[in-house]
Amino acid sequence: MRFRTSPSSAVSDMKARTSDDLRREYDLISRERDGGHNSLSAINAQNDIARELESRDR
Repeated sequence: MRFRTSPSSAVSDMKARTSDDLRREYDLISRERDGGHNSLSAINAQNDIARELESRDR
């Protein structure tokens, strides 16, 4: 199993987006995953969004 040691390239784009936009995207990915679409890139993006939102809430 390979673990990422750095965030995806989309993280820099996340800095310019509002928290509400990130939450909406996170929810959209959740709905897609609930529907059976569990691509690794979607999971990674969702994790990156969660980390960014966490850092903003501190």
